[in-house]
Formats: sequence, C-alpha cells, structure tokens
Amino acid sequence: MKTYFENIEWYDYLIFLFYNGVFTYLLYRMGDVFFNINKKATLVLVAIFQFYFFLVIGDSFFNYLPYLPDTDLYAFMIGSGQYPETSSENILALYYMTLFIGLICLNSPVIYVFFCIFLYVVALMLFIRAWKVANPLFNASGERAAAWLMLLWPASTVYMTAPLREAFIIFGFALFFNGFINFIYKQEWKSLIIGSILICAIRLQLIVMVFPVLGALAVYKLRVSNLFKGAILVTTIFIAILALRYVLVEQPLSPSTMAELRNRNLLSAGPLGYGNVTWTTYMDMARDYPFIILQFLFSPMPIFVQTNPTDLLVPFLDCLFLIFLLIIIFTKLKSHIRKHLPLLLFMVFYIILFGGYEYHLGGAVRHRMPLMIMFILLAAQTVGNILFKQKPNEEPEHPAVDH
Repeated sequence: MKTYFENIEWYDYLIFLFYNGVFTYLLYRMGDVFFNINKKATLVLVAIFQFYFFLVIGDSFFNYLPYLPDTDLYAFMIGSGQYPETSSENILALYYMTLFIGLICLNSPVIYVFFCIFLYVVALMLFIRAWKVANPLFNASGERAAAWLMLLWPASTVYMTAPLREAFIIFGFALFFNGFINFIYKQEWKSLIIGSILICAIRLQLIVMVFPVLGALAVYKLRVSNLFKGAILVTTIFIAILALRYVLVEQPLSPSTMAELRNRNLLSAGPLGYGNVTWTTYMDMARDYPFIILQFLFSPMPIFVQTNPTDLLVPFLDCLFLIFLLIIIFTKLKSHIRKHLPLLLFMVFYIILFGGYEYHLGGAVRHRMPLMIMFILLAAQTVGNILFKQKPNEEPEHPAVDH
C-alpha cells in the first residue's frame, strides 16, 4: 500500500465524498458560467474528475495504480507542513503554496490529490476557453470532442491520481497558453505574465522556455520600434542562456559538459534511462539530437532504447494515443499552418527544448503532457465533425469568443 493511504480511517471516506460534492459543483458552475463551455462538454470534464476520484478511492483498497517515488515527497509536505531536507530548491515555491493548500485539504495527502484533480480540470477548461479565441470554427462539437479526448488520455490517469506537482504545472501552462493566445489575438498580456511566473516558480528550469517565447511574442506583436524589439529579444534570450548555464548545467556550456550532465542523470534513471552519449563537438550533438527528440516524443517506443514498449503499459497506450492525434492533425496540416503558425512554432520549440534535455522514458511521458493537450485541441474539431455532427437548426449554447 502507498504510504499516503496508510492512515485512512473509515470516516475519512465520508469526508472524501463531501469534497467530491464541493469540487464537482464548483467545476460544473465554472465550466458552464465562467468559461462558457458547452454543457455536454462540461459534463464530460466533470466526469474526468469523478473518474479520477473513484480511481483514487479504488486504489486505496486494491493498490492497482503504479507507485511513483516522488509522491512520498509531496505527501510528506502536505501531511507535515515541513520542507523536505533532501529536496532541492526547485520545489520551494510549491512548498509555500502547499502551506495554504494543506489547510484546505486538512493536511491530508489524499484530499490534496482530489484538489490536484480539481485544479487539473480547471486547467483543461482554461485550455478550451483559449482555443475558442484562437479558432473561431471551434464549436460545440469540437468542445465535446476535446473533452472526450481528455477523458480518454492515458497518461493523465497516472500523473493526476497521485500527490505530485503535475497539476500545478498543467495549470500554469494553461494560464501561459491562455496568455499566449490572448496576446496574439487581443494584445492582452496579464495571463501570459501570471502563467509565466507560475510555471517558472513551480519548475525553475522552465525559464529556459518562457523567456525566449516572451521575446519572440514581443517581436511578433508589440507595436514599438525595431530597436526596442531587438533589445527585448536579445535580453530574453540572454536570460534563458544564463538559466541554462547556472540552473540546468551549472558548468560552462560545451558539448562535453552537456554530455556529462546527461550521462550523470542516467545513473539515477535505472533501466528506464536512455541516451548515453559521447559529445566532443556540436556536430556530435547534431547527430544524436534527432533521435533523442524522437525518443521524447514517442516514448517508450524503441528509438534510442532496446526495451519492449509494452512492458510500460500506460506510456505505451499514451504513445498510441499521440500517434492517433498526429494522424488526425496531419489530415488538416495545411489549414493548421495557415491559421495557427505561431502555436505550431511554439510546439516545435517545446519539443526541441524538452526532448533534448529528457533522459527517462517515464519522465518523457510526464513532461510532454502540456504538449499533448495542445495536440488534443488541434485534433478536436476534426474529431468532433466526425462524431458529433451539429444539426442544421441547432445553435451553439454559448456564443463564440470575440477576437
């Protein structure tokens, strides 16, 4: 049995049901009223919460979900209100957040999991709302399809049903994505800044991703002089390089130090690690990077490893789900390039950045989760047009979001 289930009493299940009722009501009202999501899609999103809630309840009896070592750390923080001495400063911001969240959750790691599922579903609603701004053709059928695809997504059944920080990262990405879209289409920047601060606070390494994107958006959309745009872009890239040098690598940047960092991380990855490299030149890095990136994208398929992918059932199903989404997306690729080029460029940057750093088969599935949500959004309308054909006289429940 997982450690965070050990002290559950019979009456705790009554408290869990009370929290279920509160979170369910809040999710339905937020989806229907605040986010203006189609009612049927909102019900499916609420069903995601219910499905994960009862997965966790069942796991407390039958222990069928995989054990994730990181869960002990977060369960300790929530249960004790103390900062783990063995942890890095990378989770310091989350620790301070959990001091308040722990009060809401009665210092129960299990209720913390329910709160994380709640936060995750709110994040999905944020993604859908933002996509309605980016894609005027994203109608009720697309919303329903997106919600169903999110329900069927394999990886989230593992990483959203355990005490981890993934829900906070997804929520931060949702705010960042919402800000990214609103900045492009409305020149609104508040949620972009808030999302940037949140994801960098929760995972400090994301500075390497956030600042170049902010610089590129400034060049793309700000109505200022080219000199000022250039200064912004150079500054943001410089900050990202500093973060890479002093936060990620912690050594002078060179192919050999990058190889040393990667190979050192592999020592703790065990049999699920991949990508042991020997780099002395940048040509060596260029030779291996395509395979490392493909391994990240299609983990646990045998690209840079020799493992049997079916041995990792959930990652394997997640990869099949990804391939299905990519097939759907490629049927409309020209349309996506024409209408959503900035988003596609951001996704390519995400794949290159995260793929180049990743070294763990399970970690790849975990760290590509924000990317998977964007793939779901790109595929949703095509799936919706096939599965949920709108009747000729049927009007959408909520008007499209104005640009």
